Amino acid sequence: MMKKQIFIGLTILTVVFFMISIILSINIWITRVQTINDLNTNVSNLSHTLNLYSEGVIRQGEMFIDNLSDITEIYGEDKNKLANIKKILAGQNEFLEQINNVVIYDVNGNKLIALHEKFNGRVNSADRFFFIYHQNNTSKKIFIGPPVVSRTNGKWVITISRRLDDHLGRFAGVALLTLNIENFLETFGNINIGHSGAIGLTSESGILLVRYPFDEKYIGRVISDSPLFTTYLKHSDSGTARSLSRFDNIQRIYAFQKNKRYGFVTTVAISVDEGLSSWKKQSEMLSVIVIFLMGGVITSAYFILRDIHRRVYSNRELSKTTASLMTANKKLTAMAAEDSLTGLANRRKFDEVLPREVLQCVVNNHSISLMLIDIDYFKTYNDNYGHLAGDDCLRQVATSIKKTVKGGSALVARYGGEEFVVILPATDLIAAEKNAKKIIQNICQENIPHEYSPFGIVTVSIGIASGPGLAVKGKEKMLIEYADDALYHAKYAGRNGFISSTHLF
Repeated sequence: MMKKQIFIGLTILTVVFFMISIILSINIWITRVQTINDLNTNVSNLSHTLNLYSEGVIRQGEMFIDNLSDITEIYGEDKNKLANIKKILAGQNEFLEQINNVVIYDVNGNKLIALHEKFNGRVNSADRFFFIYHQNNTSKKIFIGPPVVSRTNGKWVITISRRLDDHLGRFAGVALLTLNIENFLETFGNINIGHSGAIGLTSESGILLVRYPFDEKYIGRVISDSPLFTTYLKHSDSGTARSLSRFDNIQRIYAFQKNKRYGFVTTVAISVDEGLSSWKKQSEMLSVIVIFLMGGVITSAYFILRDIHRRVYSNRELSKTTASLMTANKKLTAMAAEDSLTGLANRRKFDEVLPREVLQCVVNNHSISLMLIDIDYFKTYNDNYGHLAGDDCLRQVATSIKKTVKGGSALVARYGGEEFVVILPATDLIAAEKNAKKIIQNICQENIPHEYSPFGIVTVSIGIASGPGLAVKGKEKMLIEYADDALYHAKYAGRNGFISSTHLF
């Protein structure tokens, strides 16, 4: 009887033991899958955020080098003009904190001017990859070259360059901006990716531009034959994968994000061993539970709670880092040239373009005209139809103006509130008045209801100012003031019309 009871007891204990083992095994597997999913989500979010950060930095560099190239091509490369360009460079020193140096090279690769004139190495850059690239390519787009050691201070840099042409379209040199790789490393180093994690920034052709942790021997390596380029990027611009690193033979889970604008690829990788370390600890404790039963339950509970606390803390830190990077990205986005509501150029873009177009009109001996456009009775429209309807109205009016003023180098921008501004390069007063008449007619044809206007529909008033480019140069503010004064008179004259300024330059 005792043996039978012992047998039954042992059988029950064995069944319970196996049931607990099965339950714990299932739990171990589920936890592992969940941990891997969490790792995939975290590295995906980080790769997306770092992609936005890197795009913002290179976008600023592109704007800087484009402006510098345009000014250099307009002014030419004689000593007096270069001195003026050097002053512009000095004034832009803090425009982009990642800048290592800015240099203009002539057709033979000799330095004409530089933001930092002192060079530790060879001054001539005819042997550099970026210089040879622009010699052989007529494209005026920027070129992001492979990382090189700066001849200014011996630091590793990323090159952003653009071809310079003379007035006959022949190669005239290169405008170059270099970005400190150290700055990227500092930003990447603020992200918690563990001791064996890695962050990479790779060119579209598979050249490694930046890698954290930094190791000089990896910079500039070609990895176009890796699974990332041969397999994953062929199917999708973003995703997650798992592979053995060719650099240090560490198995990692990584996320990749290809930038749509510049083609570079951002990767964030976490060591599988480090990423699953908490899961392994939990599994070991659960195995102890199987052996020691109730005593193991108490022990495992402690480690599970500790593991959860670690995960919560780790996720909180990752969230803070992500929020910080997203804030930096919002600042970069705010500096972009587009008005988010109407899709037109914004005030910043207008302020940037007007002096440049005036200068172009001076070079070509053309006139330049400016139109200020204001929606009539817009306040009453907003008050009675609501701000959402007001936003729709602004979009419709903006679209109509843009369709009317198209072609050439004309720029339509939102000036503020319900006001728009149009820059008409190489346009005299008569041509500008024809454009104004078309704008008024086309907006009336939109037939946007406005029962609180005496016209019954949405209309606009326009003020026009015009003058020779040579006379307007340096007096761009006065051109705006004349157009604003004419707009005031158009409003006073009854609205839904235009008036040209009688002021002369």
